[in-house]
Amino acid sequence: MSANVVTASSLIRQAVVQVASLPEEDLPLVIEFVDYLRQRRLSPTERRLSAAEMRAEARRRASALKDVPRHKLVARFEELTEAIRSEAMAKGAAIEGDWQRD
Repeated sequence: MSANVVTASSLIRQAVVQVASLPEEDLPLVIEFVDYLRQRRLSPTERRLSAAEMRAEARRRASALKDVPRHKLVARFEELTEAIRSEAMAKGAAIEGDWQRD
């Protein structure tokens, strides 16, 4: 009679346990991903930041990533670039193929 019911609290508990077991240098990437997910849920008007807020956010993110090895940052950048390109292609806002020139 015991059904495997997944509740929000059990998922949160599981996420906390898994995040706690990650190496410390991976934690900024977890925060970045959580922030990305949160931003996706905001309406376009809620996402608008002032120039000063953008600079402060950029500084905060740079500070959080200062101890992440360069090769991990490059890999993350490449993943995000590909995700953006794929999304643009799915929306019909980009074409298939490699960038050639300006």
